Amino acid sequence: MPLLEWLPGVPYTRRVPLTILATSDLHLGMKFAGLPDVQAELAEARFACLERLVATANARRVDLLLVAGDLFHQAPVKRDVLRAAQSLRAFEGRLAAVLPGNHDHLSAGPDSLWPVFREACGDRVLVLDEPRAYPLAHYDLDACLYPGPCRLKHSAANAIGWVKAAGRHAGSRHHVGVAHGSLAGVSPDFDGSYYPMREDELLAAGPDLWVIGHTHLRHPEHLGRACRIFIPGTPEPDGYDCDHPGGAWLLGFDDGAVAAEPIETGAYRFVHDAPASLSAAELEALAARHAGPDAEREVLKVRLSGRIARAERGRLGETAEALRARVLHLDWEDDGVRESLDRAAVDAAWPADSFPHRLLSSLLDDPEALEIANEALEEARL
Repeated sequence: MPLLEWLPGVPYTRRVPLTILATSDLHLGMKFAGLPDVQAELAEARFACLERLVATANARRVDLLLVAGDLFHQAPVKRDVLRAAQSLRAFEGRLAAVLPGNHDHLSAGPDSLWPVFREACGDRVLVLDEPRAYPLAHYDLDACLYPGPCRLKHSAANAIGWVKAAGRHAGSRHHVGVAHGSLAGVSPDFDGSYYPMREDELLAAGPDLWVIGHTHLRHPEHLGRACRIFIPGTPEPDGYDCDHPGGAWLLGFDDGAVAAEPIETGAYRFVHDAPASLSAAELEALAARHAGPDAEREVLKVRLSGRIARAERGRLGETAEALRARVLHLDWEDDGVRESLDRAAVDAAWPADSFPHRLLSSLLDDPEALEIANEALEEARL
C-alpha cells in the first residue's frame, strides 16, 4: 500500500519528500458542563486524542505535525498547558507547529498561554504567532509555513491578507498556508465574524496548499485533482452537530503534487436519532441501532414525536432503560409524544355530547381526518 492515497490524475511516485499530519480544533480544556454525568470522561478524551494523533504521526513517520488553531478551548489552567506540551514533545518527526486560533487567540503578558506553552514545549514545537513566512530549513524541512494567527475571538477580517503581498519564500521547495476561520460555502458564519475566507482568495495567495481550522467537519468530502484547501475538522467530536467519528488529514508533497488521506481519530460519537414512528418495530430498530461494543462510547440524543396508545406507552420507558444501560450517555426526550386518538382518548379529552366529542367520534374510522380535526380543535381551545 502507498503511504498516501494519491489524488486522481496525479502521477504517483514512491518518494514523498514532505508529509504532514494536519489537525485542528482539539479544544483541550472543554468542560462539557451540559453533560455532568460524563463531563470528566469527555474532557479527558480530548487529551487522549492528542496522544493518539502524535502516536499516529510517529507510526506513519510524518515530518510535520500541524495544528491549525484551537488546540485549547480557552486560556487553560497551567497543568493543561504542560500536559499538551508533554504530548507534543513525544512527536518524533521534524517539527510540530501550532497556530493560535480564535478560542486560544494571542494575548499580551508573560504569563499568558503561549509564552508558557512555548517554554514547556522546547525547541521542536513552533508557535506560529506572527503573520510572516516561517522557513523550516532549521528543522531540516525544505518547506515554508505562511500562518494567519488569531488575535481576537471574533474578527470580520481574516488574518491571511499579508500572504499574497509578501510572496513565496525563495529558498523553500514546499509552501503551506495555515489559517483559522470560516470558509465561504463550507462553514456556518452567518454574520461574518469568524475570520471569513474565500476559496479564490486562498488559492490566489501563493502557497501550494492551505490547512484551515475552525470548522469542525472535515473538508473536502471527496478528493479531486484540484484539492488545495483542507479542513481537518475536530479530531474528537464535541457535540451533536459533530455526528462523525473525528478525523484529520495526512497530506504529502511530491514536486508540487498533493496527496491526501483522511484518517479517523475520535473515540466517542455524538449521535442524534429520531425514529420515524413509535411502532413496536421502530422502537426495536432504535434499540438495535445502539447495541454492541461501540454503543458504550455513544453520547446519544433521542427525540420522539407522534402518537402512541395509552396501553403501549410503557414500551417507551422500556426502550429508554435498555439504551441507558448500553450507551455512555442518553438524552431522551418524549415530550412530543401524544396519546393515540381512540375512543378512550376522545372520551378523556372532551365532554360527552359536546360538539368536539361528536365530531371526533364520527371520524374514528378515518385516522387522517381524525388527526386533522383534533389538531384544529386543540388550536381553537388554546
